[in-house]
Amino acid sequence: MAPNWRWDDVRFFLAAAREGSHSGAAKALGVDHVTVARRIAALEEQLHTKLLSRTPDGLAPTSAGQTILQQCETMQGAALALERMIAGQDTRTAGAIRMTATDVLGSRVLMPVIVALRKRHPELQIDLLTGVRSLDIARREADLAVRVSTVRPTESQLVCRKLGEIGFTLYASSQYLARRGTPVRGQGLANHDLISFPGMPRLARPFFLGESLEGARYAVRSNDQYVQLTAASEGLGVCELACFFGDSHSEVLRLWPEEPPNLRPVWLITHQDLQRAARIRVVSAAIAAAFERNAKTLRYGRPRLIPH
Repeated sequence: MAPNWRWDDVRFFLAAAREGSHSGAAKALGVDHVTVARRIAALEEQLHTKLLSRTPDGLAPTSAGQTILQQCETMQGAALALERMIAGQDTRTAGAIRMTATDVLGSRVLMPVIVALRKRHPELQIDLLTGVRSLDIARREADLAVRVSTVRPTESQLVCRKLGEIGFTLYASSQYLARRGTPVRGQGLANHDLISFPGMPRLARPFFLGESLEGARYAVRSNDQYVQLTAASEGLGVCELACFFGDSHSEVLRLWPEEPPNLRPVWLITHQDLQRAARIRVVSAAIAAAFERNAKTLRYGRPRLIPH
């Protein structure tokens, strides 16, 4: 191996190999694509070989790149383990924390927590990454994750705490229901337009309260729950929303207001090497307290009856 081969360059190569593009790697690493290309070029120059080539499907490792890929993965695992062990011994309530959650939980539940934490601990820097994609905690894509999942995460290196439950039910605009009629509970959603995710998260089933979707049509799909709410409020179809979120918007109504919400557990997850770090403990405690304070609303929302 080249004597000046640096781990910091290797991580750029690994990210590009995983993501299949400089732009994808840049997004994963939080840098610009020019930096990614430059650092990979520097590594290739040090090793005197081409590591990635362009294909119709994006960047792919060359034979040389494929040869060193496993060793690079091992290097990354060792580097991340070292980072976690050092971070886990940190006794300061300061420094950066990367948190991930859905956009609704991030804005409605976690942001007030962050505001309060920053007042008490101004040296904390919190990166809040929102979306339904599960970031890899072992690879330090996130330090803390708030995940809605009907299945408890079981990875051996993760520490998992149940925060409570989130209630979900179906919503549509009054205009849509007047035009298309309210479906009958238990008889499916045939002939109705649906609003959902491009790929339904497999760990948060059943969707649409378990109603049969045979004969239904997807009108809009989006990873952004605020976009889904907007589509429903514009009369584009039936949408499944967290009750505390849907009930706070008068533009949409519950399809079956007397029907109990579908409850899904929500978990707080971190890596076992980080759980003793002061900043992780402080932020985790604040998140857990926020879920406890808002437990009833998060489970049941604030239902409004559909006028008849």
